[in-house]
Amino acid sequence: MVERVCTNMRSETTEVWPDMELTIPQFRTMALMLQGPQRMGSIATHLNTSLSSATSMIDRLVGKDLVERTPDAHDRRVVACQLTARGKQEMDSFLQLQQLQFSSIAGRLSLEELELVVQAMEVLCRASQRPADQH
Repeated sequence: MVERVCTNMRSETTEVWPDMELTIPQFRTMALMLQGPQRMGSIATHLNTSLSSATSMIDRLVGKDLVERTPDAHDRRVVACQLTARGKQEMDSFLQLQQLQFSSIAGRLSLEELELVVQAMEVLCRASQRPADQH
């Protein structure tokens, strides 16, 4: 069911935001970088992929001027990846579109339905904060 909602939202988003040409892993990586600079190992772990695959993907994002590599001030061997100004702007635009879509969907719900959605989201948030092995 969640997949259906996401698919419907994604199809509406691609009509408004078609020129980014990002893969899902690239988008997930950029979303991760909204939290701040990330080391390549963290990116690979987040995507559940190899370090070389993550590096290749970052190379493509750097080529699109969405991500930049920055050396660590304390350890020259460490390089962090972060969003460029353009990357931040593109992610902000996407998040604004997503917010508008959620608002549009919420506008189609009755007050009772909205209350159910809020309760369900609260349950999901609590569950996401529990350790994986706790039921």
